[in-house]
Amino acid sequence: MRFQILCLSGGGFRGLFAAEALAGLEEAAGCGLAQCFDLIAGTSIGGIIALGLAADVPARRIADTVREHGQTVFSNAPAHGGGLAALLALLGNARRARYRPEPLARLVAELVGEQTKIGDLKRRVMIPAVNLTKGRPQVFKTPHHPTFVRDRRLSLVDVALATSAAPTYFPLHAIGDELFADGGLYANAPDPLALHEAEHFLGQSIDDVHMLSIGTTTTQFSVAHAIGRDLGWLGWMTGQRLARTMIGAQQINAEAMLGHRLGPRYLRVDMTQSPEQAAHLGLDIATPDAAQTLAGLSEAALREWLGRRALTEILAYRAPEPRFS
Repeated sequence: MRFQILCLSGGGFRGLFAAEALAGLEEAAGCGLAQCFDLIAGTSIGGIIALGLAADVPARRIADTVREHGQTVFSNAPAHGGGLAALLALLGNARRARYRPEPLARLVAELVGEQTKIGDLKRRVMIPAVNLTKGRPQVFKTPHHPTFVRDRRLSLVDVALATSAAPTYFPLHAIGDELFADGGLYANAPDPLALHEAEHFLGQSIDDVHMLSIGTTTTQFSVAHAIGRDLGWLGWMTGQRLARTMIGAQQINAEAMLGHRLGPRYLRVDMTQSPEQAAHLGLDIATPDAAQTLAGLSEAALREWLGRRALTEILAYRAPEPRFS
């Protein structure tokens, strides 16, 4: 029996690309997009969007909320492109996280409700984070397996802040006495985790799995010899080199693995930034111009994909209501 998975990558404000694409797909599907999938997985901003979809929030509302609140969340964005202003911004970020979590918490609460818990969701969802108290990865999940008994009591706001607590960008997030960091440290593209979930915990045959993966606009993470080889923290942090390398390498690796395992049943919707666009599209650049560029890239991606048979079949599918333990 067909089993469909939606995977949403992390990428800061660039998640607006994914949100806009999902809004277009939802319009084409003619129903709440969560109804088209048996499992939704998302990391960081992708996790926030995934929680919204799993709570049956319309994709258009999610996209509009991300766009509207982006500059509030990233209100202290540093200068990009080098120079004294960029250096001073990096030095100012040396002893504390660049952004406060309260605006992001308000964004999530506006989407899904301040008191909504994982146990209130009617769609299967999984959200990666890193548990720094235990020193191991952790995936927050709906109770879609008999052994999943603890996460149901967690608020969606807490889960969202945990998966998006990117080092140097946001403080670690505390849930009870445990500390969490961004799931993008190991699973910025949650695609392999989601396939494992379907096979191992949900008993699905790989031959029945169809996956739609949405990116946040891919950036090149190669470097020129001119910058040298002996980089310190300043060299790695300048131009978001470290974050771009981690995100890009994980994404390419996940895409290759899933392409091999699922073949044509793996659909990856993304766009590659041009060098000129990359200079204006950072993880925390939430300017109106950046938002417009991301929306334009999303429109281009939809124009390329809508009408293809594989995507049409995904949008025509209606997932049966899951049983939770």
